[in-house]
Amino acid sequence: MDLSNFRLDAEAFLGKTDKEYYLHFAGKKPDLEIDKIYKEYDYLFSFENVEKLKTLSLDSKGENQKKNKFLYRFCAEGYLSKKFQSISDKIANDEAEAKIKVGGKEYSFRYTDILISNEADKKKREEIEDKRRETTEGIFNPNFKLYWESLHDEALLQGFKSYTELFSHLKEVDFLKLEEQMDMLVEKTTDIYSYNMDKLFKEKIGISLQGSRASDFSYIKRAKEFDVFFKKDGLIPIFKDSMNQIGIDVDKQKNIIMDVEERENKSPRAFCSVVKVPSEIYLVVMPSGGQDDFQAMFHEGGHAEHFANVSPSLDFEYKYLGDNAITEGFAFCFENMTTDRNWLMYMLKMDEEAADRFTNFIGLINLFFLRRYAGKLKYELILHNDKSVSKKEHNYSDILTKNLIMQYFPENYLKDVDEGFYCTNYIRAWMFEAHVKDYILNKFGSLWFKNKKAGDFLKELYSYGQKYSPEKIINELGYKELDINLLIETTLKLLRLK
Repeated sequence: MDLSNFRLDAEAFLGKTDKEYYLHFAGKKPDLEIDKIYKEYDYLFSFENVEKLKTLSLDSKGENQKKNKFLYRFCAEGYLSKKFQSISDKIANDEAEAKIKVGGKEYSFRYTDILISNEADKKKREEIEDKRRETTEGIFNPNFKLYWESLHDEALLQGFKSYTELFSHLKEVDFLKLEEQMDMLVEKTTDIYSYNMDKLFKEKIGISLQGSRASDFSYIKRAKEFDVFFKKDGLIPIFKDSMNQIGIDVDKQKNIIMDVEERENKSPRAFCSVVKVPSEIYLVVMPSGGQDDFQAMFHEGGHAEHFANVSPSLDFEYKYLGDNAITEGFAFCFENMTTDRNWLMYMLKMDEEAADRFTNFIGLINLFFLRRYAGKLKYELILHNDKSVSKKEHNYSDILTKNLIMQYFPENYLKDVDEGFYCTNYIRAWMFEAHVKDYILNKFGSLWFKNKKAGDFLKELYSYGQKYSPEKIINELGYKELDINLLIETTLKLLRLK
């Protein structure tokens, strides 16, 4: 096995797949054809290479061991994806082609998410949600079932007891310890969450939290009353201005290509495609207005800035591979800029009363997502613990409904699942970001978002790509470990309860 050639081909493979994702989800290409790219680079993901890299990762030491572990994870995950990419492509293409009739008019399945979030009439929201469930159960789930059970089979063939054990090994993360930490978060916040979310539901839509649906939350989360501050035509200028405040001139970053055109079937939510680190990065957004639009833009902008500022001299493994909790943490750093009370008053010209109302609201939304991901992790540990996915629909609906005190439906039990326990990346990223932000606030003060030294600090962290783990980085910043209590404290501060 020639590692030099392997790295070169792996870089080319990743560039082509991210370009394909960009073209498809930006609405420039109707069909997603990742399977073709896997076939072009078939040799990268042979079972023999998985085994060789596994052995190398065990036998090497120091930096070589770290790099070999990253290569082993890349190869093992790619091996799994390659075998069943045709099914994955079909699911994505079916979703892109799926249509739903609402009020006599036909909409794309993807766009109906936006319809729900903007629909004030509860019955109409439920009608759209029910049609989405029917489409998911009838069109998507047969292929999802085949896909996940095939992946579970492959984990067994690689010598692991389950898909769960395989990915805990690859990520070097103790999923059960993480589950315990998130259980603690749920337990500590249940009374606060249930009281405040119930109050919000009654104020905004006149119903109790108990007996509500996830579609009701989507409408509340849209928060139209704040649209006067989060304007569609202000999204890009405010993002650029915010970056400029910390010393990042987006207009001079030729390595970031911003795609802001409206196209049919373009993903309504912002995303980032990293084609070549650090020289070709696509930041894709279709502005629609609203606080959620701003958060998505800043989150994906965080990814773009991270990879755009990676040192070109870094080894391939550190530029492209590693622990994705790092880039997600940096993305949350910018996303949470839009929830900062001082930023809201300075950049969006909110008065103190509006800023207080919004931070209280967004703190509750953030708590919702933390509790949701606690539920997702608990459910996915059940889903992936053996080969079969049958009869697990109600595990999904029961766990999510209990954690969030609103109805989640069993039809989404396979669609609402991230590849390779990616939910753990988000959970660890939230904890990582809480520590980084705590350090930034202590070092640069509450107006850090207009301090170029804070931007320099972030760019220095960005330059290392994903060479270091979240744990290693926060150790260097003076923290002992990723502490769930700091995340809880940070979230409750937004609610102005602590």
